[in-house]
Amino acid sequence: MNNIIKTFVADGAITEFALVSTTNAGKVTVTTARDDSRCIGVAQRACSDGEVVDVLIQGESRVIVGAGGLAAGDTLVMATTAGAVVPHQTTGSYSIGQILPTINQASSSANEQVLIKFTGPNNLLP
Repeated sequence: MNNIIKTFVADGAITEFALVSTTNAGKVTVTTARDDSRCIGVAQRACSDGEVVDVLIQGESRVIVGAGGLAAGDTLVMATTAGAVVPHQTTGSYSIGQILPTINQASSSANEQVLIKFTGPNNLLP
């Protein structure tokens, strides 16, 4: 799979591997909600407000695991606070990607990094 990376201007500080969403001004900001349909990708480095940041908008990237972690067998992830991911299972949420587990990392704890295939907001659950 070929990764697609685009450059955006940051609207606030962004941490490395945080999910980001577009703003009305065409900038990106940290994604903070499971129902954010504007989640555009994954920041590939940390940056400050007004700096440019490379954002993976399609392909494979590391992301930060949110509170509660990921269990072996979880497959899809959704956004949560601070641009992190948690298992996709909550009503009214978008799946933003699929976990790509490895033999050394079948599950992940909060604040660890995990590899996903980012697909963007999909499958809003009722």
